[in-house]
Amino acid sequence: MAHSISKRPFDSFAEANGSEASSKKPRAGSAKLLDKIRVLPIETTQLLLDQICQEYPKLAARVQDTYAVHLAKTAAQAPVNFDHYSKECWYTLNKRYARLRPSQQFEIVGDIMWELSEAREEIMGKAGEGTRFETRRNALEVLRKIWKSVMLCDEQQIRHELMKDGMVLAKFAESMEELARGVTTVERERYKEESLYEKLVELQRECESIDMEGLADVYAVFEEDSGEEEDGEEGNEEDEDPEDRVVQPIIPATKRTKVFLLGELS
Repeated sequence: MAHSISKRPFDSFAEANGSEASSKKPRAGSAKLLDKIRVLPIETTQLLLDQICQEYPKLAARVQDTYAVHLAKTAAQAPVNFDHYSKECWYTLNKRYARLRPSQQFEIVGDIMWELSEAREEIMGKAGEGTRFETRRNALEVLRKIWKSVMLCDEQQIRHELMKDGMVLAKFAESMEELARGVTTVERERYKEESLYEKLVELQRECESIDMEGLADVYAVFEEDSGEEEDGEEGNEEDEDPEDRVVQPIIPATKRTKVFLLGELS
């Protein structure tokens, strides 16, 4: 006896059994709310989530669990090494166009600016939010080295055009400030303990005053931490005799007197 094939659609069986399709679409109200959340500034969203967590302990526990997973995932990442960017930029600035006449170097400055900018953008793309401290530290350190390579560039025509443009180093300063603000106060202290901040400050010795504006913003991030510590000690300083205070002399910037090799930029 031949079996008859039912033409009854599958959906009718699912409805009869009280089951639903496996693919569920989000409710319209939920989707609309998510769209509104995405429009809110990140600071507003964070503040709102914090307030909700204070009212609902279970939600706060979920946030804690998610944070723990994030920390474990970040710790498992290997820190990114950016040294090859520093070496490539140094070679471009000092060797690649060394045999060209000044007029020819003038014509290719645009290509050099593009290469420096590309290196900076690639570094920042790999050292963004969610990366471990060591990666962001390495990124800040390599940006410092590239900046120093520009300041100590042996090809005077190339250096002159880069300094006259100003935009390349300004972008580097913005990225360095972003990296500095992207780590915690404790991590910035660790950066200082590793003597890397001293090297960052040394850049001002190679800069003209007009080039210092961007760097000053980077230094200010680290000085904010020091300022917070000093605020806690103001009570002890009130009784100090002003005549006993020692005024530190300002060390004038020194001019470059020698050609620096690649190994000396570390």
